[in-house]
Amino acid sequence: MRSRSLLSVFISLLTVLTVLAITASSGGPASAARSSGPALAARSSPGAASLPVTGGTFGVPARYTRGKGDTFFNTWAADGNIYATSDDTSGFNGTCNSDIAINELAGNDPTQLTAPFVNCMTSFGYKADVAQMPDRCSWKSGGIISVSGTLYLAVSRQGWTGACKNESNGEQPSLNASIVKSTNGGRTWSNGFGITANAGGAAPRWNASRGRVQAMFPGQAFSAPFFINYGQNDNPASTADGGNQYVYAVSNDGYAYDGNYLILGRVLRSKIGNLNAADWQFYTGPPGGDGSNPADWSAHVSAATHILTAPHQISQPDIQYYPALHSYILTSSYFPFTPAWPSGRSAHSSTFSFYEAPHPWGPWTQFLSKPVTMTVCYIDCQAENTMPLGLYDVAQVSKFARIDGLSDTIFISGDFADPARYGDPQLYALHALPLTLSSSLYQVTDDFSPAITYQGSWSTSSPEQLGTGGQADYLDETLHSSGTPGNSARFTFTGTSIQWIGSTNRDHGYARVSVDGGAPVTVDTYSPQWDKQRVLFEKDGLTPGTHTVTITVTSGKNAASSGTHQDIDAFVAW
Repeated sequence: MRSRSLLSVFISLLTVLTVLAITASSGGPASAARSSGPALAARSSPGAASLPVTGGTFGVPARYTRGKGDTFFNTWAADGNIYATSDDTSGFNGTCNSDIAINELAGNDPTQLTAPFVNCMTSFGYKADVAQMPDRCSWKSGGIISVSGTLYLAVSRQGWTGACKNESNGEQPSLNASIVKSTNGGRTWSNGFGITANAGGAAPRWNASRGRVQAMFPGQAFSAPFFINYGQNDNPASTADGGNQYVYAVSNDGYAYDGNYLILGRVLRSKIGNLNAADWQFYTGPPGGDGSNPADWSAHVSAATHILTAPHQISQPDIQYYPALHSYILTSSYFPFTPAWPSGRSAHSSTFSFYEAPHPWGPWTQFLSKPVTMTVCYIDCQAENTMPLGLYDVAQVSKFARIDGLSDTIFISGDFADPARYGDPQLYALHALPLTLSSSLYQVTDDFSPAITYQGSWSTSSPEQLGTGGQADYLDETLHSSGTPGNSARFTFTGTSIQWIGSTNRDHGYARVSVDGGAPVTVDTYSPQWDKQRVLFEKDGLTPGTHTVTITVTSGKNAASSGTHQDIDAFVAW
């Protein structure tokens, strides 16, 4: 088995998109009736329990000194690139002076990202532009998501002056949210109020009769929407909990920082492009209840349940679903609460606060709460460096989530209060921070492990063989492949669940998979494009103990396939 440095493991991260094609034991190939590719399941095993995440650690961040700004919430789009927000920003390439910019980020290494395109979103005004409209607020971005090739961006009015001034506490208000969309990679945008194909971002206009901007969600009830991301282009195959039908978003109680609770909304995937608030529903059941019950949803946001409550500790949240864990991970941060925030140096320190849940509606459980100091490895990782930092706006990057769900990269921005603290003039910039989650139940086995027995002729691929372009595509940069019917791979493990990780491609066929010698199921691994690090098979609910999974290459294949190949990248057991 090949090994790599810990840092290189962190930066060779790709998301699992759960694609299963499993039939009943008496049936034929799961996608035999489909000519376009494997049958897609909303979840590999609907009854599978989420895996407990017990903690997290951080690596050494990469810092993009030219990426001035904050927020950097992001989505992994259909073209393979990341589209990230930045607020109060010069943009990733330094060419903007904007309230909001959208940065297209390219590259498979989070430490070496480039920006082939940046939209300065000029219709939203220049940096901290409180004079643009009579409310004396400024535009700021919320969540961003790519759905079926279209980008959706939430925007709202924020600030500390005019209508956004809140003298009762230090929470920075968000008001009057809307969603804008782009069908061409952020080049032009449209809103729901008649502006279309606008290169400047399609900011909603001022409505003089109402004394506020045009807004899908007026006021503060749902004024800080952040979408739940399910992986690249929100692929229905990688979703759970109805995500193949709905797009979910959460909002706190209307504050950018140090909010108090979260509510959950949803809109049909088929209707999100209408940009109409009337298409949205809000979860009204108990936290951790049954979100599949239509009776637990209402068109009235005022009836929404507080799915998570943490007074003054919920800033702008980011939620990502990890198929391998059957879990949702929520990342956020907060500042020491004071009515004078952010004055009095109160924004100089922050705390990372992470939660997990088995469903979007909860129950949410905190598994990490960590004050941000130099021991987060910001400068030299020495334990004695406990000086506080104000890093904030924690955003997961689904493109760099490893197949086991336990490693990812998070984007953070840092210290708007004093960018030059500790002699460092570059704090207010994008940081890409490696994150490793902890779960004592998880076992990840690479394809080169001696625990896997291969029968017949299997080709092997190493980093040298794959070349520079392929090194980040597989766990430990290795792969076993065979297209010879009858060849098999056998893996013995201890646990109650097993996943086979591999790839799909236009020359892949039907595999026969059995557990403990039981009745085999047939998995179709054909797809019209080469998709790597997929969960091809999963079996849950086994009796605790030792089990064996066997994968056999067959001569069967989809009518559209040119071959019968199967790949073994890894096995995941728990």
